[in-house]
Amino acid sequence: MNRPTLAMLAAPCLAAMSLAAPAQAFWLDCFCDHVREGYCENSHWPSPYLCPDRKYAAAPFDIMVRNGWRQQNLMGAHHFHPETCELTDAGKIKIRWIMTQAPPEYRQVFVERSNEPEHTEQRIAKVQDFSTQVSTDGVPAMVTETHLVSQGRPATVVDSVNTRFQDNMKPPVLPASTAGSTGQ
Repeated sequence: MNRPTLAMLAAPCLAAMSLAAPAQAFWLDCFCDHVREGYCENSHWPSPYLCPDRKYAAAPFDIMVRNGWRQQNLMGAHHFHPETCELTDAGKIKIRWIMTQAPPEYRQVFVERSNEPEHTEQRIAKVQDFSTQVSTDGVPAMVTETHLVSQGRPATVVDSVNTRFQDNMKPPVLPASTAGSTGQ
């Protein structure tokens, strides 16, 4: 069957259906709505899925940023005196940096969990007290204990490694000239 014949047969059928009573034409309205919705979905196709895709693609980077700040703001065992749980000078400097230099949304201090729970509580209290003293806006830092272990070492250990390295370095001297060299 060719197209003109098909169009001639379809035109009266569509006209008869559109002139039918409203109760009988209900299915035609639903069909037209369904076709219109399908057309809109197809013509706007990538748009509804772009925002969720971008959010899911960026989520791992947000997690990495949060983990990086958590590691950066981690107060390890070497930031506290072992017996008294008082902050060392390095610990005070680090808290001062967190409270004054870190972006406000990342001013959270994480305290490494100790083997003794009372030491952990004392450390958290000391950090809260000192963070209130150095805070620029008077708001104390949010202090949280964490299971992460600080990768840092005391400054004396780092200094001794660097000092020993420099002590054992050979002096920078040019090799002695040989008799056969022309100097060029």
